[in-house]
Order: sequence, then C-alpha cells, then structure tokens
Amino acid sequence: MKKQTMFFKGIFMFLCLGISALLMVSCSEDSDETPTPENEPNVLVSNNAQFGNILVDDQGRTLYFFTRDPQTISNCTGGCLDVWPIFFEENLIVGTGLSAADFGVITRGDGQKQNTFKGWPLYYYSPNSDGVIEAAGQTQGENVGSVWFVAKPDYDVMLAKQTVGGSEIQYLVDLSGRTLYYFTNDSNNTSNCDGTCEDNWPLFKIDVNKLPSSLTAADFGIFTRTDGQQQATYRGWPLYYYNSDSQRGETKGHNVGGVWFVTDEEAAQAPE
Repeated sequence: MKKQTMFFKGIFMFLCLGISALLMVSCSEDSDETPTPENEPNVLVSNNAQFGNILVDDQGRTLYFFTRDPQTISNCTGGCLDVWPIFFEENLIVGTGLSAADFGVITRGDGQKQNTFKGWPLYYYSPNSDGVIEAAGQTQGENVGSVWFVAKPDYDVMLAKQTVGGSEIQYLVDLSGRTLYYFTNDSNNTSNCDGTCEDNWPLFKIDVNKLPSSLTAADFGIFTRTDGQQQATYRGWPLYYYNSDSQRGETKGHNVGGVWFVTDEEAAQAPE
C-alpha cells in the first residue's frame, strides 16, 4: 500500500512540474508579443513614386494641405467637407521619421476637432464629393483648384492663399507657414539688403527642391552673396523673412516702404 501511495505521489509531482513548465513557456512567449493595434501608428510617412514622402493614415490613405489655411484655422466648411473630409485621431500615434511635436489639434468653427501638421489642418480627398475617401495610395487631390496639395513632411516651400493688401494672393511660405518676401531694390541673384537691413529681413537660405506640384523647380535657385552667405531665390528674386511676423500666416512685411512684398506665386522674373 505504501508503494502504491508513493507511486501516485510521483505521478502528481510529475504533472505539477509539467504544468509549471508550460506556464513558464507561455509567459515567456507573451513577453515577446507584437504591439497591440492600439499602439500602432495612425499617421505615417509613405514613399510615393511621384511625390516622394507624403503623410498617410494607418490605411495608407493620403492626407492633404489647403493653401487657404495659413493661420491654422480651417477654411474648408459646409459642402467643402464633402469633398475634403477632415482627418482626426483622438490618440494620435506617429510613425517612424515623424515627431509628435509637429502635430496638433484645432477645434473648428463647427465644433469638430481636426489634426494639424506644422500648423496645417489635415484633410482627406473624396473624388465623388460624397465623403467616400479615395483608396490607399491614390493622390487624386494633388493640385485641385491649385490650392490643395498632398501633405508632405519635408516641403522646402509651401503656398498660402489669403487677402494681402486688399487683394487675394497665393504666395510663398516655408513649411511652417512663415511668409517669404522679396525686395524690389534687388536684382537677379543680387541682394541689396545687408547690415541692419538683414536684422529686420532675415535671409531664406534653403536650397529648394521639394515643392507643391504647381511650382516649378527651375524657378528656384541659390546664390552666394557678397558677404559669403547663401540665399535662396524665386525667379531670380532673393527671398527673405520679416522679423515682425511673429507667427505663421502673418504678412506684416507686405508693402513696407513700398519696396517689400510677399512673394506672389505669379511674380515676374527679377530684372538683371
């Protein structure tokens, strides 16, 4: 009887050890599990064959900027939203190559929330104007009306459109929405703003390559000034910021002294 009891005790101990081992393996496998869907990015960079790096959602659907939104206020309302549905994620998680600090949230005039990138409200495109968003990988909204452009995270120059000096103008801005100006006292690839002038009108120095499709790369250049600094140009005009523009969308430098102006997309070639 004693031997039989010892036999059953041995079987019991063997089963216990086996169950423990299985539990340990299960725990080990759990520790290496892939992230849950809730932790996966819902805004990412996708490399598009035509436009390079663009912003997309977690389904690969393209996001867009509207040039009429230079002040981080959405000017797409009413029926516009049937064509350009807003992009909003309550818990925005950014993908590789993006910084969460570049994204924000605005509350629109209609009470809805909308995500922004570097101050630009983000939208989808609905080709049939019925709120049904274009398929993943499509970019049919590019250059619609010359005011809608794919949202690129690396534009060197963007476009803004608003009333400036009493007229509606589409003009050059940087990716953060800061206005770019030209000086009528300059000439082709030649700046006549130096010394204290530069303190008020800082140079725009980027070698411009990444652009909305309505702009032509050949219209941009870069030259070396007499002081050794490099400065970007548009149609030969050296480009500047204005120090008194403290935030995106401001155009305080327009018509200063009758010689400084926002850089109109349609600006004529600078004189020789």
